Amino acid sequence: MAPHLKPSEGLVTASEYNVFFLARLKLTGIYVLILAVILLGFSLLLYQSVQHNLTDASEDDFAGIESHHHFVQNTLASVQNEIILIDLIILVAAAGVSYVLAGYTLKPIQRSVEAQKAFSENASHELRTPLAVMKNDAEVLLRNPNPTKDLVHTTLHSNIEEIDRMTKMAEDLLMLARSENRTIPAMEKIEITEVARSVAGKMYPLAEKKGVNIKISSGTPLYIEGNKAGLERVFINLLQNAVEHTSKNGSIVIEILQEKSQSVIKISDSGSGIAEKDLPHIFKRFYKGDGASGSGLGLSIVKELIDQHGGSVSIESTKGKGTSIAIRLPLLV
Repeated sequence: MAPHLKPSEGLVTASEYNVFFLARLKLTGIYVLILAVILLGFSLLLYQSVQHNLTDASEDDFAGIESHHHFVQNTLASVQNEIILIDLIILVAAAGVSYVLAGYTLKPIQRSVEAQKAFSENASHELRTPLAVMKNDAEVLLRNPNPTKDLVHTTLHSNIEEIDRMTKMAEDLLMLARSENRTIPAMEKIEITEVARSVAGKMYPLAEKKGVNIKISSGTPLYIEGNKAGLERVFINLLQNAVEHTSKNGSIVIEILQEKSQSVIKISDSGSGIAEKDLPHIFKRFYKGDGASGSGLGLSIVKELIDQHGGSVSIESTKGKGTSIAIRLPLLV
């Protein structure tokens, strides 16, 4: 299996940054305003309470009415200044905390917008390539006043290949969109080895054509709760990658075994392998290594489908020596 070509990163533009910055400031202002109203109400109540207590103080405790009045005024002025100072300190501190909280609140939305933008850009880029090929082929055919039968056949064959490529990409994008909407597929009791053997049988002709040998090793039947179509898609994507990037006389081994309460499916090939620097990103959407073909969606779809089944997928690879992918799914109790 080979790595996929790295897509262009979805960088945030200045206008998008300003939108989130202004939204963050607005949310901060709302937080501070709410706190200011609460503080104002509390301060007024505190001031009125102090004023009431001082006014009700017995004048007998003072030398005269003037002394009592002077004491009340001085005390109220001091309390008022202290309340204002405390309120200002609290509001300044609250503004900082509110700004941080506003950023925390908006962060998931910002990440979602950035991911959607990157997804749209990468999808557009991938779709432009086959369209450009089809347009170029059609223009070459139109510029030829007397096209030969072979030229027409070659052009139509090329266009059909590109249409198939766009169709598969559209299906992949639809599947990813459904996973984004958290659409849960219908689940049923499945014997995982049967699914693996069924898909491997479909891949045998392609493997034989390339001179690649596919072997399946399994023990006792292992049952899981899963979606058959989804699991078939997982095996198809992985085996297609393995066959494509394994040279003549190479081999692909599918091992199915039980580890405690999990079924483990290991698909190993003796292919071209994946560079170490690409391994952490290999399941990202549209990620491709230099010179790789395809849309870069195959492995991301595998991960999405395995996640839907409550399982996990991991990969080990050495450049030039081959790749091994391990899928772990919970066994049906």
